[in-house]
Amino acid sequence: MDKLIITTCAADTSMHAGVPPRFKESEPLAVSVEKAWKAGAAIAHIHAPPADFKAWESHSKAIRGRSGVMLQYGISTQTLDQRREVVKNRPEMMSVAAGAHNMAFLERDMMMLHPRQEIADMMRLCADYGVKPEFEVFSIGELWLIDDVMQKGLLKPPVLMTCFFGRPGGAWSPPTMKEFLHRVEALPPHAVYVTSCTGPTHIALETMAVMQGGHVRVGTEDEPYLYPGVLGDNVDHVSRIARIAKEVGREVASVEEARAKLQIPAR
Repeated sequence: MDKLIITTCAADTSMHAGVPPRFKESEPLAVSVEKAWKAGAAIAHIHAPPADFKAWESHSKAIRGRSGVMLQYGISTQTLDQRREVVKNRPEMMSVAAGAHNMAFLERDMMMLHPRQEIADMMRLCADYGVKPEFEVFSIGELWLIDDVMQKGLLKPPVLMTCFFGRPGGAWSPPTMKEFLHRVEALPPHAVYVTSCTGPTHIALETMAVMQGGHVRVGTEDEPYLYPGVLGDNVDHVSRIARIAKEVGREVASVEEARAKLQIPAR
């Protein structure tokens, strides 16, 4: 079985009331990512306001000054023009929503459509800058859209997909083991899949991914609670899933090993 790639989702949550924001400023974010990297994270999924290009640059410089982790920009709500600005920072990956964004966040409900032409244009942008797309997969139908860009010759394997469970809103899917197995069985052979779960069953689905040969995304954006009522920093989430992997006999991938698996050259 391939070594486990751990993504630390180092951002503030939009789904849990009462959780204090921690990562608006670059330095606290970089410190949290550094600790998670030392605990086993190979990828850092980060956020900033879509049009605040200085914040994206500042976050990237601060993190790279402290760690060798790969950067994954959580920019699936950005326009194509906004993406053209932030990819100048040369992240290793950027998020691409294959289907519609239909989310119920604390401050607002979000409904954004991502037409096939937009997805195709984003694939060209990724190719131009050497950035790997990380597809957000909330349902099986989105696999058809990913295959569409592959058939157009705009995407080559291995294809990185993050499978989401339990996100509130119209993109919701049940955060259950049955749904996890259903989704994973539908993935194409070229997929490298990562599991992200919101809600109290998150550790069960993350453990399933470890045991099934998938990979995991854990941290403060997706599910900030280690246990009900107990908040954790990103290092706590990464350390726990790394410990679980060790207990079931699966090694954790280094940054270099994750780069090789995902075919992402060093910057």
